[in-house]
Amino acid sequence: MMTMVGFKILALLAAMAVARHPSARVQSNTSGIATQDFIQKVNHTVDAGSTTFKQRYQLITQHFEPGGPILFVQSAEAGMPPINSSDFIDYAPKLGALVAMLEHRYFGDFRHGSYPLHYNPMNVSNETFDALTLDNVLQDGVNFVNWIKKTVLGASNSKVIYGGSSYGGFLAVSARIRYPETFWGAIASSPALNSFGPLSSNQFKFDSAKWASQVYNDCLADNTCDTTIPDLNICKNSTSLGYERLYKAVLHTYLAISKFNYPWVEKYPTANPLSDLIQQTQSAKTVGEVLRIPLLAASWANSTTACIDSFNGNISKASQGNIASSQPAWMAITCGYYPINDRSIPADNLLPEAYARGTVDLCSNPAWEGVDYGRENEYFRQKYAITSDILDATERLLIVQNKYDRTAAIGSPTLTVTDMLNHSRVILVDGTAHAEDAVSEAVEPRGMKPQMDEIREIKLAHLKEWLGRGNQTDSGSTMLAPPRGTTTTTFFGMFLIAIFWGLL
Repeated sequence: MMTMVGFKILALLAAMAVARHPSARVQSNTSGIATQDFIQKVNHTVDAGSTTFKQRYQLITQHFEPGGPILFVQSAEAGMPPINSSDFIDYAPKLGALVAMLEHRYFGDFRHGSYPLHYNPMNVSNETFDALTLDNVLQDGVNFVNWIKKTVLGASNSKVIYGGSSYGGFLAVSARIRYPETFWGAIASSPALNSFGPLSSNQFKFDSAKWASQVYNDCLADNTCDTTIPDLNICKNSTSLGYERLYKAVLHTYLAISKFNYPWVEKYPTANPLSDLIQQTQSAKTVGEVLRIPLLAASWANSTTACIDSFNGNISKASQGNIASSQPAWMAITCGYYPINDRSIPADNLLPEAYARGTVDLCSNPAWEGVDYGRENEYFRQKYAITSDILDATERLLIVQNKYDRTAAIGSPTLTVTDMLNHSRVILVDGTAHAEDAVSEAVEPRGMKPQMDEIREIKLAHLKEWLGRGNQTDSGSTMLAPPRGTTTTTFFGMFLIAIFWGLL
């Protein structure tokens, strides 16, 4: 009964207005740059042994000028993407920079990856991820860039800028805080920096859902739809798994599809999936048709008439809220040191209530839980030194959030509003999805979105200033942050924002 009620609530989304829908575009993202192996320590502690593993990387030096910067990209919760998919590649010729990308330990594909000896992602145990710690991950980057400085002619005194997206954005912030002598600056795209831990007392746990709900409300035309649920055309035998799986897959797809609303094919089978979902939902004539749309998107079905297969692996992932990564190392990270709760939905949300009461099972394997997994949100923010006061005092840190992305609600610290580019800043980009700002022009060419062209110029201006090539000096007056409730301040035609979500 509750599942059917949930379906009816979700069906309100049939009233969404149609958004602008640019033509779909598929991008292959092949770089042609050789992938090489860096010999990395398994453990970086002082008393650790000498065991090593091969960590994959890509390196581009064609634009590098002696003394120029090192633009370092740490890939995150997936295998290493082609290096030319990062926007850092576009800044290299303008800065005389070297660009390097390092694959995250324990990630890769089924044949190749940055895996310790004998690691098999298809066969993991409770002890498999003992070396997957935040300290080791950050030290991987330190060792790698120090090696570059020693081996690339003219790079010994190069300043290093750390870049990362999503969880990698959290790593970028952490690296800038922990290793300021190594990383001169950092650009973090779509990091979650708040709402840690599974506790019901987490006062920020609903912020992501509220943000996602507002994205949909901004498109909402009216509040009427068919209240009956016809046959969903479920494949034979699929109902043996129960409707709960399908309900959760619909819920999590609606929650995630704006976050991953990219103008190229990646998480879902169409470009700009949010606009596509809204268009199809607006055209649907029954609630059953409405509910099929996210299920077809999640399962990558090729036909709108196909039956819904509950056994589909992508639907299974979507039902668990696991859209970002299917690799077990990601769950180990969630359990071990990055337990972000962005899945709780309050009762008064456009989407049905979920994970609203009691603790939230963020970790599927208790054996992987860190010793402090069950601590409160503020504990983690203090532990990682990412409270607003610390970030506000950090120089050369740029945090970019994207308006379609619910992560913006839990990744935008309250910082001093200032025109000084060396000061830490938060920028919210309108009309863009999760970490979309970090993709290169090879993926999303100039001219597709004016706001993407502008954020690229903003980033370049920051990089030039950080490297002593800008027009500002380190002196100058600053303006205090406006009171809670202020929305945005215009900067280069973009939204320069201090979003006040109670981050103190």
